[in-house]
Amino acid sequence: MALQPVQNDDEIEPAFRCFCCGVCCSKYQVQMTIGEAHRIAEKLRIEWDTFESGYLDNAWPGVKTVLLRHSGGHCVFLEPQPGDRTFFCRIQKFKPASCVEWNADADKKDCRDGLAKSWNLGFDEAGHFVGKAENIASLQAFIVSLE
Repeated sequence: MALQPVQNDDEIEPAFRCFCCGVCCSKYQVQMTIGEAHRIAEKLRIEWDTFESGYLDNAWPGVKTVLLRHSGGHCVFLEPQPGDRTFFCRIQKFKPASCVEWNADADKKDCRDGLAKSWNLGFDEAGHFVGKAENIASLQAFIVSLE
């Protein structure tokens, strides 16, 4: 699978699609504005005090920004899927701007690490998956299932 952008009528799709490995959500804590945190709590129908104590990292005494807590070694909103190969975000439809702005990319070490860890695959210099054919086929089928 070459990692080339797909041209639609009015937009270009990303050349590389996230394959939900969870590495970025395990390695980094999400910083967001207080407003974003309130919006997420509201969307989840969680009272602010409960959200603040259960989902935010109290080690970050932010006045304008807060950090999402990690639980089980990853973002509190990341849910392992059966087989522990992939993870889905419980707040995907209303996630913070810092998550929206972070794009998966073959050049990112986190994505390369996740590809190796979850799918036992790598990339060649041309941007093609490298590894066992059945692993490549499984990953490609998974990516199609996300569309």
